[in-house]
Amino acid sequence: MIPRRVNGGWLAKPEARLLDAMVHRVPAGIGPDTLTGIGVLGAVLGAAGCAMGLASLFSLFLVFLGFGLNWLGDSLDGKVARHRHVERKVQGFVLDNGVDLISYTLLAAGFAASGLVSLPIPFLLLALYMLLSNLALARMLITGVHNLALDTIGTTELRVAFLALATLLYLLPGLFLAIIPGLGVSVLDGLSLLWAGIMLVNFGFVLRRDIRAAGLADQRQARAQARAEGSEE
Repeated sequence: MIPRRVNGGWLAKPEARLLDAMVHRVPAGIGPDTLTGIGVLGAVLGAAGCAMGLASLFSLFLVFLGFGLNWLGDSLDGKVARHRHVERKVQGFVLDNGVDLISYTLLAAGFAASGLVSLPIPFLLLALYMLLSNLALARMLITGVHNLALDTIGTTELRVAFLALATLLYLLPGLFLAIIPGLGVSVLDGLSLLWAGIMLVNFGFVLRRDIRAAGLADQRQARAQARAEGSEE
């Protein structure tokens, strides 16, 4: 079963209008696979800009260029495929998720190499995001819907938030790299760990909610099976 895709992100509506306008303007020679490759290239460029430590305007430019290309390729590949009626529903679903994992890992590695944060933190945040994403995939068994956002935060919202953070790190490095008195960690490390804690708590709440919903789904399925067996008799 191929799930119905929805996007509950707070930027979803303006993003959808922009993509609808862009899909008609993609040159015929640029297909969905090319756009997927552009998205991965964007992740590589964004990771390279992060790895430079956002110490120069060029590194900030690379981050913006990389994130822009990543958004373009990641958002338009499936849309172009559906518009041109060349969609590969099963293969495309697997490919899209696999490429996303590669892109996220590249970006986490680039940020880890920046020297701006303690080495484990980007991978901790990546792992926690993957925990929440995995729950969203598991939820498809209950709802038949693949929500591209975690509540109101999707990849587009995360890209915008990270670009804002990158800009602040470039403009005000001293503020974020200052050590918090009594804690021995930088402001950026502290904020990152706070965000990790919020994600972990959210994971617990979402997991509890989904387990309850799955239990109700099992009960409905058991009742339906019992009725079906009764009618056969």
